[in-house]
Amino acid sequence: MEPLSINAPSLLRELTRNGGVTRQALQTTLKVSGPTVTRTILELTDLGVLESTVTAAGAKGRPAETVDLASDGLCIIAVSIRAERATVSLLDARGQGVEIRGLPLGEETDYAEAVGLIGQAVLQLTATAAARFRSLAGVGISFGGSADFTTGAITTPSAFKRWRGKPLARDLEFYTGLPCAIDNYSFALVGALNWFDASKAADFFLVVADYGIGGVSSIGDQAYLGQERRPGDFGHIGSRTTGRLACHCGGYDCLAATSSVKTIDREARDQGLATGKTRDLAELVRSLDASQGEAALSLLTGAARRIAENALTICRGMGLISCVFGGVLFDCSPAACAAVEDVFAAPGHSAAPRFLHQLFDGRSPDNLAAASVAYHLLSDKRQVYPLAAYRDGDAMRLRRLS
Repeated sequence: MEPLSINAPSLLRELTRNGGVTRQALQTTLKVSGPTVTRTILELTDLGVLESTVTAAGAKGRPAETVDLASDGLCIIAVSIRAERATVSLLDARGQGVEIRGLPLGEETDYAEAVGLIGQAVLQLTATAAARFRSLAGVGISFGGSADFTTGAITTPSAFKRWRGKPLARDLEFYTGLPCAIDNYSFALVGALNWFDASKAADFFLVVADYGIGGVSSIGDQAYLGQERRPGDFGHIGSRTTGRLACHCGGYDCLAATSSVKTIDREARDQGLATGKTRDLAELVRSLDASQGEAALSLLTGAARRIAENALTICRGMGLISCVFGGVLFDCSPAACAAVEDVFAAPGHSAAPRFLHQLFDGRSPDNLAAASVAYHLLSDKRQVYPLAAYRDGDAMRLRRLS
């Protein structure tokens, strides 16, 4: 592992958001001295992570030097695990996909088998990365359920019941010999917005409507984790002691019970709007939206409106001017997004909705969520993993020797 100085993660984040920045601009943004910026740039340049370009001076002024991420410098391995799909991807430093592999994982997959499948894919992509990049920021795991970054373990609640309490990040690190970290998908998305979105508002509320419903506020570039570190509390707003739809929280008719995509899937089948087993929630939502049928659109817009009304209440109470909507419901349904905009058009507040799929210039939110976990690990440990060892041999052989 190569150690980094205390200012290196902040400088990397600034260059990830905004490429081609001058030293003076970095000094102003990071609020550090000129010599400190220079030392940090030299450190990362020596590691092959950064490169500088000098623009020739004209008739007036001095030559301008800009600093940017090297195209062959830093990379990330992003592991995205959701209830209905799982992928392992090799990304460049800005989160652009280089190679992606699907994994045959599901809620019933045995945990030991899952570690092996993920580990093999990670090692194969690391061998690919070694031929193209200088260093690895880490292996970031974005998990569609409760997970604890600090312990590296899967917690509860989680759709992956057989994995509960398992230290996935630690076990994957042991399997691969690479630095690994895990976090909940909603928390990881907040990290992605804070790391990759140059246009983001300083503080915002993020809503994720997917298999379940999560909500996380970001204050001062940090996710507010809450006492129990569970983004799902937003999904259980409105929980009652009795009602029509039961939820695993023990109540009835909360947001998760009435408005999650899992609930939309069930109600679509009850109404004859969908048939067969749903293997991809995104395809279900796209199909319902494209049908333009009144019943199908009512399912989507009704859920979106309920979620938006509660999110707006939180934004009003916290004085937030930005609310970001993501997850399958809002990524795949223009009708759901339009319903959100209708709710936020109400007078008496300054909050505005934004949609995750519009913010990342074609980059996958799932990949960026996992990438943000890897960058969180880099910032926490202040280390990068040099890939030189992989250039001279086979990754699987190196694993057996470790």
